[in-house]
Amino acid sequence: MQHINYSIDTDGIAFITWDVANSSVNIMNEATFGEFSIAVDMATADDSVKGIVINSAKRDFISGGDLKWFLDYDKSKEDCFEMLMKTHHALRQLELSSKPVVAAINGLALGGGLEIALACNYRIMTDHPANRIGLVECSVGLLPGAGGTQRFLRMLGPQKAIEYITQAKKLTADQALKDQLVNQICKPEDDINALAKAWILQNPEVRQPWDDKRFVVPGTPNGIGQLSGYTEFYSVSNAMAYKTTHGNMPHIKNVLSALYHGSSTGIDNALEVEARYFVDTLFTKETKNIIRASFIFIGDAAKGKAKPKGFEHAKFKKIGVLGAGMMGAGIAYESAKAGLDVILKDVSLEGAERGKGYAATIEQQKIEKGRSTQEKATVILDHIIPSESVGDLKDCDLIIEAVFENEDLKNRVTKETEAVIRPEVVYASNTSTIPITSLAKASSKPDKFIGLHFFSPVDRMPLVEVIVGKKTSDETLAAAIDYVIKIRKVPIIVNDGRGFFTSRVFGKFVNEGITMLTEGIPPAVIENVAKKIGMPVGPLAISDEVNLKLMLDIMSEDPTLTDFEKELEKIISTIVHTHKRPGKKEGKGFYDYPKGAKKHLWKEWSTIYSTVEDYDEEEIGRRLLFAMVIDAYKCLDSGVLKEAKDADIGSILGLGFPIHTGGVMSYIDYIGAQKFKDYAAVLAKKYGERFQLPESLLQRIEKAGTNRMFYKN
Repeated sequence: MQHINYSIDTDGIAFITWDVANSSVNIMNEATFGEFSIAVDMATADDSVKGIVINSAKRDFISGGDLKWFLDYDKSKEDCFEMLMKTHHALRQLELSSKPVVAAINGLALGGGLEIALACNYRIMTDHPANRIGLVECSVGLLPGAGGTQRFLRMLGPQKAIEYITQAKKLTADQALKDQLVNQICKPEDDINALAKAWILQNPEVRQPWDDKRFVVPGTPNGIGQLSGYTEFYSVSNAMAYKTTHGNMPHIKNVLSALYHGSSTGIDNALEVEARYFVDTLFTKETKNIIRASFIFIGDAAKGKAKPKGFEHAKFKKIGVLGAGMMGAGIAYESAKAGLDVILKDVSLEGAERGKGYAATIEQQKIEKGRSTQEKATVILDHIIPSESVGDLKDCDLIIEAVFENEDLKNRVTKETEAVIRPEVVYASNTSTIPITSLAKASSKPDKFIGLHFFSPVDRMPLVEVIVGKKTSDETLAAAIDYVIKIRKVPIIVNDGRGFFTSRVFGKFVNEGITMLTEGIPPAVIENVAKKIGMPVGPLAISDEVNLKLMLDIMSEDPTLTDFEKELEKIISTIVHTHKRPGKKEGKGFYDYPKGAKKHLWKEWSTIYSTVEDYDEEEIGRRLLFAMVIDAYKCLDSGVLKEAKDADIGSILGLGFPIHTGGVMSYIDYIGAQKFKDYAAVLAKKYGERFQLPESLLQRIEKAGTNRMFYKN
């Protein structure tokens, strides 16, 4: 066998060892699990075998299912169901063999890896800070398909099973032991295989608890799901799930259904229930989109796959961050977490100290939540050195400028800093709107000048736009990507242009929301529809966060505004200057922000813009999404973006675009290219040329026909 090693020791203990060929991790797919099933057959049929240890020859136990295999799965639903039932049969064979089976869990046991362990009679887990177990399938749009829903349900009860599975929780060894998902933990230096063998020899007779006829699912009355109180619990769970997902995530609904229906029957019927819901989930377009975007595209980007070839890995020890406001402080904090020394420079030492204080506040919050310790926080904070002197930057390996969004100020800071740093040092600007080529004119080395556009708050937002100016060298680009990967962010490469990609496209979402308000559509409807279609926040609320005054300043410096945008600029100016509502910072924007109370929409909007009663919620949602999608395509068409997948990554991580659609470019295929074209034509006729599709997109749609436009699956 290629992927599974099988051996029997002198005491009659069979070792089934996962060691997937040509892979750094153990993954489950048709080939690897097929070999595992053969090994199970051999061990259970051999009378000389007293017990079985399932372990790993790699750093981790089993990292889960092969998601690329699932994405490319091209067989029928019937074939998929049959495959799952074979999987269940193999794991049930372990459970019913009467031979004790132990999972020796080192490293990670996630998804299908944990499901194999759950079918064992006993689980031992190595206690290391990096080690985790969890059913994480929901994080990629799937649900557990190898018995995880039903075994979790029978071990944890419905409440924890729902929480752990839908939230894709990863548990430490201590947490897993507390929940009795593992039976024993050991130190990293202990011989986990010897411990597993010892348990087998001491426990020759075993049976899974759910194979006892008297077994009752925890938290259920007599184990029957239809009795009073239990059905109501699932009804509430379904309602809460819908409130969160608005029905856009079929995998969440199917998890709840599998748990509910599986709770009122025996384990074998319950596993069949799970298999049917898994098949139903796998064949949805939402699941395919989530796997493609979240696992493959974002995963590849996070590994630096976009880095230009032929350049050595750039090493950084000390970086300089210019400007200790929220963005600069956040960049300094993330860099310090990655082990880099950071000179955090501001115009005054007091300002720089405040920036370090921002990092200290984040660490204190983590300590209070039990997610860090004072010792770890001290190590991170010691990496941040506040400064008011440009001379302190002389030994830095990278400079990141994060001063106020003013071109003259940025140019002045560039010249001042370049006077003290080494010629080979890369200089990056965190600008969100000003073209890098324009800013690079102030530099004596434009080939070393690049944009690194972080998102606020930096400690929670994973995306970084790496902006390439006209004279930025590939060597500089490669070094910038190495830095982004070093601090565990996700880079996408964006060519220069005003607003780059995310700021430009997100502006279309905001603009459309404000425009609809002026048309008389109730603001609560606009905000609620935005959330219903899958956006994390409405366009009016995010406008308040960004600040309307700042939006005006940016628009006033943009020579490329369309006629529609110029009219919108006047509207925003009226809101800011006439109605005195610039945004959240001032306590008055589209919302009111009373001190000590919850924000609420300003009640006077209906007196300013006459409310209409006749509106179409579907059209409102489409306008918000189409505005972003059409402009994102223009970015791709004009060369601001090189690949469609960068648009999808950037829109999901930077804009909060609904992940179930796969991102802005996938969205066209999600609703159907021809349908997209027809609906855009309706919107263009009603609302103007901003919804008119570029000729190249019309040609692509025509050429694609009924096929997908951007990706095979």
